[in-house]
Amino acid sequence: MPQSSYLESKVMTAPPPRLHLMLIEGALRHGRVADDALRRGDSTSAAAPLLRVLDIVGELLAGVRGNKTDLNDRLSELYWFVFRRISKAKINADAAALAEAIKILELERQTWQLVCEKFAGAENSSAASTPHSRTPGSDETRRSNAMSWEA
Repeated sequence: MPQSSYLESKVMTAPPPRLHLMLIEGALRHGRVADDALRRGDSTSAAAPLLRVLDIVGELLAGVRGNKTDLNDRLSELYWFVFRRISKAKINADAAALAEAIKILELERQTWQLVCEKFAGAENSSAASTPHSRTPGSDETRRSNAMSWEA
């Protein structure tokens, strides 16, 4: 299976917390490329990955702004802060601003990894206790239990 088909399949079947985590991981991946370029003094090479990080953080913002809760308001404020720091890094070739944004995104990744673990655990326990659920050992059950959550 080609890599793009695998990624598309992974995205289309992922639960919302996992999608959120995938966005954060993508932002970190592009942010590190940009950070490396900025530390070398190559702001031209940092431009495209920084724009990609801004796009991803924009998606994170869109995801939390739709539902007005206290938690989403706080996440929105955090992501706006990250967005501003990345913008500063892009405009001023400011490696320190980018490093600060990356540090925050790394903490967010840890948080969302825990959320995904709990979400997966809750799904597994509810599926096991649901009457008339798939029988243990069926092909479908084995496939879902073998699924990897690693990116």
